[in-house]
Amino acid sequence: MLGLPSAASINHLLNASPWALQRLAPHAGKTVAVCVGPLPLKLTIHASGELRSAMSNVTADVTVDIKPTIFMRVLTEGRSALNHADISGDTALAQTLAFIAQNLRWDYEEDLSKVVGDVAAHRMGSTARGIGDWAKGAADSFLQMSKDFWTEERPTIAKSGDIAEFVTSVDELRDATARLEKRIELFQKARQS
Repeated sequence: MLGLPSAASINHLLNASPWALQRLAPHAGKTVAVCVGPLPLKLTIHASGELRSAMSNVTADVTVDIKPTIFMRVLTEGRSALNHADISGDTALAQTLAFIAQNLRWDYEEDLSKVVGDVAAHRMGSTARGIGDWAKGAADSFLQMSKDFWTEERPTIAKSGDIAEFVTSVDELRDATARLEKRIELFQKARQS
């Protein structure tokens, strides 16, 4: 079952951050459904703030729908990409979950040090951070190259400056048309009298 290992992993992170458990504890008994693509995960909040796998027939108090594309956005935007998840249900619990998601940090070097030792864990952590920085840089470069290609090489997408110029031109044309209509109206009134 997907819920048991997921709940254990999340609880490992929560137990390392007592403030997160304290924020969840007031919501004891409520159930959270997290949907990542076709994989739903239902977790119930325990009195301690930890999460337990929920029964499949339990109705969720909060549903968090995370589109698979959000994971790509995490590479370029970081944790702020999680703001694009669709959250519905109990607003107080939803705000608590959003705060925890934005502020919970995994000290993976600490966990690694228990297995491979402090020095090796630090080196592995440095390597992972370097790979993460490289991936973010590669994603940023790819996005910039794509933008340049579609706006310069094959102008399928309009540049923001061109769009702003077009909008300004439309506004000026609308104002000129309104002025012309007023002049025609005044001319017709003058002609009738």
